[in-house]
Amino acid sequence: MDDNTMKRDFQFVTARSLATGLSLMAVSVSAAAVDLNVNGTQAKLYGFAELNMIYDVDADLGPLLIPQRIGLNSDGAEGHFQADANQSRLGLSTVTELEDGSELKTVVEGDFFGGGPAGGELRLRHAYGEWKGILAGQTWTNFPGFTGIYPTVDFRVPVGTSNTRQAQLRYTTGNLSVALEEAGNLGGKVVETAADVAKSAKNSMPDFTVKYASRGATSYHAAAVMRQLSVDNGADDDSAFGWGVSFGLAQEVTNALTLRASVVHGDGVGGYLNLNPGAPAYVVDGNVETIEATGGTLAATLKVGPGAITLGTAFAKADWDDAVNDGLTGADKANEEFRSTHLNYIWSPVKKITFGVEAAYHERETWEGDRGNALRLQGMAQYAF
Repeated sequence: MDDNTMKRDFQFVTARSLATGLSLMAVSVSAAAVDLNVNGTQAKLYGFAELNMIYDVDADLGPLLIPQRIGLNSDGAEGHFQADANQSRLGLSTVTELEDGSELKTVVEGDFFGGGPAGGELRLRHAYGEWKGILAGQTWTNFPGFTGIYPTVDFRVPVGTSNTRQAQLRYTTGNLSVALEEAGNLGGKVVETAADVAKSAKNSMPDFTVKYASRGATSYHAAAVMRQLSVDNGADDDSAFGWGVSFGLAQEVTNALTLRASVVHGDGVGGYLNLNPGAPAYVVDGNVETIEATGGTLAATLKVGPGAITLGTAFAKADWDDAVNDGLTGADKANEEFRSTHLNYIWSPVKKITFGVEAAYHERETWEGDRGNALRLQGMAQYAF
């Protein structure tokens, strides 16, 4: 995902009635999208069509990177080609001026990664409204932010970050934002084996996130998530407190060079750490025990010609030691660490057209020490409106 794509996720524009607006599309077309203005509501229909072509030199890692598919000890078939247009996107964003002078903003956006691992069906990405700093709906989690995420051609953002959408109620004032977010979705639930969610797992409270962030030549964020991880079979119940923190920095060293770094750490953080190889917590003898995990990124982006070269590396690691000692089924065979290194060039020959090529080296390691690696070559062409 490139920087332009991430910025497009935050566009705000306006419409009171899609039905009425569609009748006006033919008379109002901008270079960025289709603009509508209906009774004080402005709307923008935006999106892009995108082709991705992938060659996995080793294991078949899927349309989106699935590090669990990396073969261990050089096992598995080699050489896999695939192409898709699932990343193509369509969105409608609106801004309406209200009678008190305030603005109501809404966004509804989808892509075609729905319908299972192969994708191809429309799925909801964003659906939210925002008024006077109060956001309600589905959008990017408030934890931790984009600061440490470096551009990749692969739609899956690097391991060790966090960049997924879920339902939430958020309030933002200045650089500070707090949110109550859907529990058990992104963060995950208590497991009863290394791979299976406990039948008695439950969500009894929303996850709470808080973030302070600033964007500019020096961009940074500090964020935290707090959550309750519970099991309840009707007779016996237990819960544990889960938490995570994140810090990120992006520094424009020169007009051409930008450096990025981030770290995420937590105990019970679960999927708030992207592609966390561990569950947030497990249950043993009726007791819930949290699992520590750590991730991070480091990258440099250099503007060259009509685009930029990015070299970045990232990792996500879970601590299964306590689970193994407690005899949790499958913990000794579980993945302990995922690592990725990306080298890409993303460029725009003209505005609204973006191309990219990338070589990515992915690794995984299990708790027992078995290791595997895979090389992925990828190209993309994106045509936006």
